[in-house]
Amino acid sequence: MRKFFLSCAVILISAAPVSSGDIYTMIVSGDIDAARDSLSKLSTAAQRDGNYLFYLSLVERRALKSVELMEAAQKAGVSAIYREEIKYRLVQFMILSGNTRQASKITTDYLTQHEGGKRRPQFMRYSALIDEQDKRYDAAVRQIDRFLLQYDSDNLQTLGQIDKARIMMSHRKTIAARALLRKLSSQKSGEGVAPALYYLTLDATSRKRTDDAVFFYNLLKEGYPASIGLDALLDNMSGLSSYSKRERIADQRTGTYYSVQLGVFADKKNAARFSKKFEKYGHKVEIKSKYISGRTYRVVFVGRFSSYEEAARFEQKLETEHKEVFQVVAR
Repeated sequence: MRKFFLSCAVILISAAPVSSGDIYTMIVSGDIDAARDSLSKLSTAAQRDGNYLFYLSLVERRALKSVELMEAAQKAGVSAIYREEIKYRLVQFMILSGNTRQASKITTDYLTQHEGGKRRPQFMRYSALIDEQDKRYDAAVRQIDRFLLQYDSDNLQTLGQIDKARIMMSHRKTIAARALLRKLSSQKSGEGVAPALYYLTLDATSRKRTDDAVFFYNLLKEGYPASIGLDALLDNMSGLSSYSKRERIADQRTGTYYSVQLGVFADKKNAARFSKKFEKYGHKVEIKSKYISGRTYRVVFVGRFSSYEEAARFEQKLETEHKEVFQVVAR
């Protein structure tokens, strides 16, 4: 008899319905399969609930279908704790899809209805981004200036400054933007360093400033090797000319030699570790110190060639083998 009651207890426990909060916990913890399974077992009545539709949107693989489910969840009514989250996800989708009109509506609704909302800093930044996408640059800068006045934490100040520099770049106020980005990129740590180096690389590439583009790219790759966008930067830089014909002729007259610059590093150990990969080619590998903008960097060179053409052939060989961007320089 005792075994019978224990068996019944186990059956009852295992058959107990999963609560709404449990499903959300599964989703945010990454246990998507378990969340899908739990959602499939809910009653028909529960499936008309706004919370259920919201959970379903979070496990939906198709972006458009996910948006439809979130909008349906809003109409059906969701718990207060999820309202901000839905608007946050919806505005991101609208911005990425280029629907600035709908993105602006969601942003305005949020900022009006959630004065103390936890997502308010992000929505203020989105508001500026929407103005930037619509080419209302002065309005976008004013939005960011208000953001910087309202939030004084180091992290939010850094993000706001990155936004401001990007908007100024778009508005062709490049001198002020570059100065701000260089200041952010020179910090030892913080969320602004990687995006600042990214935008500086893009800017230098667009101006065909090979030295600067390679310099900023190398620092970004050294400090943030997992950064999103590194491959795209590399593709953009692939068309840059290492050295102009006029510069080559001038250097040949002065008797200089050419090397392949492999990278620029803020950390001496990183430079030494990287240089060892190129010792196998039979050319001299050198690490030289270079003082730039108040900081000392280590520059790695390989080879000493008498002509630019010879150095360029070796550079192309290295780029093909290492899937990287290098640079021929006169020394």
